[in-house]
Amino acid sequence: MKRLTLAIAVCAALALVSCGGENRYERLADRITRAMQNNSIAPVQNDLAKGINIDRVRVAEAADALAPLGKIESVKEVKPCEPGVHCFIVKFQKATYREKLRLDENGKIVAWRYSPE
Repeated sequence: MKRLTLAIAVCAALALVSCGGENRYERLADRITRAMQNNSIAPVQNDLAKGINIDRVRVAEAADALAPLGKIESVKEVKPCEPGVHCFIVKFQKATYREKLRLDENGKIVAWRYSPE
């Protein structure tokens, strides 16, 4: 009985720890960063606001800048940030970048910017 109670307690603790993952904005920033690293806007096309078109040149420039940085290790939202903007620290294997994501009233991407930290 003690082992069962201990096992339940351990499972509950693990469940609580796993709840501390990325928030929805961090997941969105992660998705657009990975898409740009892979030189394709297609994975986040449905996350873009109507009328927003990120041209092929901008995607290629982002891929050239971000792909050599290696795998994304973490995306953490940081506050304070400008009103209406979500700011993130993105840690890659080889560098750390700051990203800004502006969303419309429907939670769709209006603007995305990145710069070395």
